Amino acid sequence: PIEGVYVSWANDGFFNLLENNFPNNPQPQRWTWLSALNLRWNWKRLTLNGTLVSTFAAEQVSDGVAPDNRKHLSPSFSFVYQPFHAHSFFLRLMYKDTFRNPSFNDMYYEQTGNRGLRPEKAHEYNVGVTWKSKSWNSLEYLSLTADAYYNKVEDKIVALPSLYVWRMMNYGRVDIKGADISVQGRLIFDERFRLSLTAVYSFQEALDLTDKKSKTYKHQVPYTPRHSGNVGAQFETPWLNVGYSVVLVGERYRMRQNTPANLLERYDEHTLTLSRAFQLKRCELRLQVDVVNLTDKQYDVIKYYPMPGRSNRCTIQVKF
Repeated sequence: PIEGVYVSWANDGFFNLLENNFPNNPQPQRWTWLSALNLRWNWKRLTLNGTLVSTFAAEQVSDGVAPDNRKHLSPSFSFVYQPFHAHSFFLRLMYKDTFRNPSFNDMYYEQTGNRGLRPEKAHEYNVGVTWKSKSWNSLEYLSLTADAYYNKVEDKIVALPSLYVWRMMNYGRVDIKGADISVQGRLIFDERFRLSLTAVYSFQEALDLTDKKSKTYKHQVPYTPRHSGNVGAQFETPWLNVGYSVVLVGERYRMRQNTPANLLERYDEHTLTLSRAFQLKRCELRLQVDVVNLTDKQYDVIKYYPMPGRSNRCTIQVKF
């Protein structure tokens, strides 16, 4: 054995079938075999990780023509380096080849499914940093994570609306560029009072690059906002825990053409949470009340399917 080198090999087999009483259901059956070889090397503050995944899928149907057998090799590589021993600061680099078989719902769901779907293949690149502070006075911790990525996707599987129903289909090529930034922290005023804060921001540009002559060339993929994020806070006290969160989603388009008529407005959803835990002899009782969409704002996640207004939810949890 070589010091710091670890090798593993794993195999998984799956058998899936779909049975229902629809008259045109082809009763599909699928055998899938996954084999993964992993190699990891640890040296001081450096970790290198490489994986090779082999996918084989064979499908049978009782009616019509079954898809061809699907085979694919998916390599991936990751690099993590801690440049300073005394600080929790890490540099990350990743490449991954992914292969996604269409699910039975994608292919055979009544009216929505598309039996002609091709597997989705992608080359994913990511570079990122992670940092976590040491505790200082009332600050228990402060952490920051930032990632930038680029994905080159072929035959991307998406659901798009047709005249009356949604339909699964392949995009020929989609290029995705994006960035994710998250900040988390906690303040401890004393043992009884704590404040946790979270903020997440995402930018994603997913462009259709299938056909240069198409009217949708370099248009944003439907229902994919360029800007989104969330902000949350939770204040813990001996009597009651109070949480508040806001989900923010930017403008996006409901059809493949990015025209003003297809533009959906941005929206934000606010949620207020009140909770408390009680110790009852041998068990713990936790009560929680959520007020979802606190501002009672009307918005559409999907065009013509408006989300409900303000709603209340109560949760009771018992731990033995």
